[in-house]
Amino acid sequence: MDKLTIGKMARINGISEQTLRLYDKMHLLEPCETNPYTGYRYYNIKQCAKLDMIQYLKALGMNLSQIKEYFDEKEVSSLRDILEKQKTVVHQQIETLRYAEMALNRAVENCNRYDTIPRGENPIIEYLPDRCAYIYDVQENYYGYGMDYYESTLRALKQDYTLHKLPLSYFCNIGKILRKKNFIKKKIMSTEACIFLEKSTVADGKLEIIPGGVYLCVYCEGYENEQASLQSLMQHISEHGYEVTGDCISEVIVELPALASYNRNAFFKIQVPVKSKS
Repeated sequence: MDKLTIGKMARINGISEQTLRLYDKMHLLEPCETNPYTGYRYYNIKQCAKLDMIQYLKALGMNLSQIKEYFDEKEVSSLRDILEKQKTVVHQQIETLRYAEMALNRAVENCNRYDTIPRGENPIIEYLPDRCAYIYDVQENYYGYGMDYYESTLRALKQDYTLHKLPLSYFCNIGKILRKKNFIKKKIMSTEACIFLEKSTVADGKLEIIPGGVYLCVYCEGYENEQASLQSLMQHISEHGYEVTGDCISEVIVELPALASYNRNAFFKIQVPVKSKS
């Protein structure tokens, strides 16, 4: 029992022979004996203790290079330092997963909304809560150019967004801000993109709170229909005597897969805060 073949060592520890060969190659766990005539390699049962340590450290999220570093130094203090660093890494991973979970919940909710919202109907009144948005100004009117320009500005937005180490799981929840002064003048102009995030997010002053309240909303599908829907919303407000109380946002609710062409496609919720003049 003291001398184990690579196959038996693998079986009793629930790992593959390939894994043991990798550990051997990295000098993490080498066979204790090699038969000079047959070339067969053997492990000692006592080496299972070191293998358990490798598996334990891997379970804590450490990679094999970190584990080898610890084994090479043979100092308990070095393990403590490595574990402290790993705690930071795990915390960051938990934060990433937490954001991913919230983004998934929002995406599922938006997909359900996509299935239930009636097409081609008049604008509807909705109450929306306070929201937090990451703002990026491209200095040019989004509505003055085609999709090539829009895609290029999204690259700049993405670079700026990732520079602040913000969760990419929210990047599809993008929108454009049409400021109140332009909307009232029926001027379709927006130089600012926004990405809706959780209120707990920190982004060096790039965040803006979108006030909650009563919003008049219209839904549309396709970038080619976005401006027409904006004009329809403006006309509806004029005809029904609403007073615009804040900025208009054109928000992507669902990013639709572009299977037949390169063109991006989306389902929008165009929303503007209002109150009745009466």
